[in-house]
This record gives sequence, C-alpha cells and structure tokens, in this order.
Amino acid sequence: MNYFIKQFGNPKGSIGRLLGKMMKYSNKKMHKGVLSEINSPGRILEIGFGSGSQLEMIYRHYPESELYGIEISEEMITMAEKNLEGKARLSLYDCCVMEFENGFFDMVITTDSCYFWSEPENVLKEIKRILKPSGRLILAYNSMYAKFVHDFDNSKSFRMYDSKTIKTAIDKAGMKLLSEKRCAYKQKVFTILVDEAV
Repeated sequence: MNYFIKQFGNPKGSIGRLLGKMMKYSNKKMHKGVLSEINSPGRILEIGFGSGSQLEMIYRHYPESELYGIEISEEMITMAEKNLEGKARLSLYDCCVMEFENGFFDMVITTDSCYFWSEPENVLKEIKRILKPSGRLILAYNSMYAKFVHDFDNSKSFRMYDSKTIKTAIDKAGMKLLSEKRCAYKQKVFTILVDEAV
C-alpha cells in the first residue's frame, strides 16, 4: 500500500503513467469544482498538474489565460506536455521553493496534492508570495484519499489532510477562507483569498 501512496505523490514508470490516466477521471469532479471558481482569464499556476487535464479544461474555457504548471514527477511532465501541446508553461520542481517573482500570479490552483506537501507552511508562504494582492488559491482535495496518505505517513509532520487541518494552515498563513464547497462524495473545493491587508 505504501508503494502506491508514494506513486500517487510522485508517479514513476509504467505504474505512474497508469495512475496519471486514472487521476484524470477520478479527479474530474474536483476539476470541474475548481473551474467553477474561476470567473475570468488570468495568469494561473497549477501545483501538481499530473497529466495536465485541469489545465486543458481551463484553456478550453479561458484560452486567453496565461497558464503555468509545476510538478515533481518527470513522468507527469512528459505526459502533460503531450496532452497540452504548448498550451501551458510546465516546469519540474518542488513547490516549497518556487522560482517566480513576487505577485506574479492572479490565481494558484491545486487538486489532490496538498496532503503530499512535506512542509505545508512553507508552500503556503510561497503561494502567498507569488500571488498578487487579493489573488486567490483554489485548493481541491479528497478527504478519504487524504486520510490514507496521512495514516501511512511515518514522518509525523504536520499535514493538510482534512477540513480542520487545511483551515488551520490557511489561518496560520494569514490567508482568508472565502468558501468551502462539496463537489462530490468526500471531495471539496476551498477558495482562499490572499488579503491585501495581511
């Protein structure tokens, strides 16, 4: 089981490619939930884009948007590049330190990835830095899957794996929760504001 949890966090090889294809469908309702929170084109970053299906969905609705993605899996980079055909700028690196200027993005989105962040405080700090004042973070997660990740985590470090821990992390980061919506069974989408006054 632990092997598959690690594969979901950083897909590799033939198993990783298979999981990438599976996640395209298992995350579909969360992707639609994230899309429903986007109401205008802009400069958008996705953290952990997998096969690129969420970015593809955004491009179809907002083709004038400037799309970016970061991912730690080389396998997913290769898969997404084929699927997106140049519709987004994709990079391979960890989200704890992001090589973007301050206030660069209008929006940051992430689906099914926050429970793999080994240092969620640092990730949220970086997200806050790269977002424009009053920019938004849209975070989607599957609480049932997140609990599996949490239960098999031996590091005992703080993880964002349920509504309570996500809200605690958001509050500590000086961000404001605007909405929490259910998009499917055990799946939620949080819309979070980076307040100018913070």
